[in-house]
Amino acid sequence: MARRFRPMTAADLADLPEPCGGCTFWESSLADLATSSDQRRAATKQEWAEAVTRHWGYCGVAAYNDDELIGHLTLAPAGHVPRLGAFATTPVSADAAVVTSVRVAEEHRGHGVGRHLVQTAAALVARRDIRALEAVGTHHAGPSCMLPVSWLESVGFTVVRPHPVTPRLRMDLQTTQRWLPDLGAAWSRLTGLVAAPASVEPATYAHRDAADPLPTTPG
Repeated sequence: MARRFRPMTAADLADLPEPCGGCTFWESSLADLATSSDQRRAATKQEWAEAVTRHWGYCGVAAYNDDELIGHLTLAPAGHVPRLGAFATTPVSADAAVVTSVRVAEEHRGHGVGRHLVQTAAALVARRDIRALEAVGTHHAGPSCMLPVSWLESVGFTVVRPHPVTPRLRMDLQTTQRWLPDLGAAWSRLTGLVAAPASVEPATYAHRDAADPLPTTPG
């Protein structure tokens, strides 16, 4: 079996396992969730994926063993993640993309698939001149639509805004030199690259200086 990773677009949404395929925890505001039907939530998820795909060319990363989807990661600019406003540890940094979910099929857990999904996402955003990945994690031990803080830390994130329940974590791709080999390897694992449109930069985005470069061989 051949494991491969590729950018995920709105066209892949139907292949995601439930409950992830129809979950709009991050894609809807609290008001939206309180008033929308299941049918409307499904439409919201599709609209979100289409909007992010138009903006970046992808809305996440998918992992396959041959033709079997074994894991996925979703990410987006903060402006496409309405639920962020519900957390005391936001807003996220203006130079970061937001990881909203990661899921690996149970039989494939414990083999580095989740770590490789994060590294591949890092490679994609580094190529778009984005300096970091950020996520709002949870210390809650039960089932959740949020990523466990302990898992995020195990794959390279560090807490930048502490909170007893939902801290914000960050993976800095510019200053963490140990990421350079991982980014290069992740980029080489990418297959089926999509053509990314020119994205609209956040109003608060600070351009890097020529003397302050990002990695040139992400992956």
